[in-house]
Amino acid sequence: MKPIYISHQHEIIIETYLDTIYDSINDIVKDSSKYNDFLDICRVIIDYHNSYSEGQTQGNFSDFLLIIPINFSTMVSGFLCGLETKDNASMVKIHRVVLYELGMRVISDLRKLKPIHE
Repeated sequence: MKPIYISHQHEIIIETYLDTIYDSINDIVKDSSKYNDFLDICRVIIDYHNSYSEGQTQGNFSDFLLIIPINFSTMVSGFLCGLETKDNASMVKIHRVVLYELGMRVISDLRKLKPIHE
């Protein structure tokens, strides 16, 4: 499932963010069923994002833009905590910090986007 985008710039920001997350989690997860569980949670968040505008007003533009980075950041952090063991703790921590920093940069970039009236 692909997210709904408001512009090409929005698509580039989100696709880069999601691709980085998917690659990072795929590097850490050794069990394909756990990765599939991760993807299931991703689909729920993207579905929520895509259906958010139903019945909403334009005043929620910022909320809509931030659904993916805020929810993914929280979900990824929790998912990584569940994967962490003594053996992989340093690698998981590195991924957690890098993905957190990326999420904060994505949020900052998205806040600069303005609605486009076509």
